[in-house]
Parts: sequence; structure tokens; C-alpha cells
Amino acid sequence: MKRKLSIVLLLVAGIAIVSLATDLSGGKPQADQKSQADQNAIPELRAQITELRAKVQNLENQTKNLESKVEQLKQSQSRVPAPLSLLQSPAPSASFPLASSSRPPTIWGQGEVNGWTYYVVPCEQQSR
Repeated sequence: MKRKLSIVLLLVAGIAIVSLATDLSGGKPQADQKSQADQNAIPELRAQITELRAKVQNLENQTKNLESKVEQLKQSQSRVPAPLSLLQSPAPSASFPLASSSRPPTIWGQGEVNGWTYYVVPCEQQSR
């Protein structure tokens, strides 16, 4: 029994040694192939890096350009005069008909849209 056990242990040890030896010798050529592939890829990667740097520079230039345009628009808006109010009374020389009496005009209709009350008021009353 001891003899059979020692033979099995020797066989297992021999198989382990052979498998390790083939793995070590087979691993070196693959590493050389990988290093050659890495060296061949380096120029391609450098080209990609230069392209990406050029893109980044282009985008930075566009950003600066757009920011300057935004500043120009902000400055031009600050120079625009305020819009005239439509609620101001008309000038005396205007051709609008003035009310002959001081009483308020009669309201023809009243309604509500979206919570806002509106009134229909005639501009001038026609004689009958």
C-alpha cells in the first residue's frame, strides 16, 4: 500500500513539474508578442493624443468666443432704453378723441380669462 501511495505522489509531483515547466516556457513568447504589440500601438496612441489635444484647444477657443459674444449681448442690452409704457396719457397734440364729459365710460361687457378680469369699453360713443 505504501508503494502505491508513493507512486501516485511521484506521478502527481511529476505532472505538476511538467505543467509548470511548460507554462513558464510558453509564457515568455507571449509576453514578447504582447510587448511588440504594445510598441506597435504607441505611435497610434500618440496620434490619438495629439488629435484629442487639438480638439480640446478648438473647444476652448469656441468657448472663449461664445463667452465674449454673451458679454457683448449683455452690454448691448444694458444700452437699450427702457420700453415706453403704454399706460401713459396721450400727448395733447395726439389725434385721440377726448372724452367730452368727466364721467367714466359705460362698460359694455365684463369677463374673466385665466383668473384675469377684463372689461369691454367703447372708445367713443356713437350718436343714435
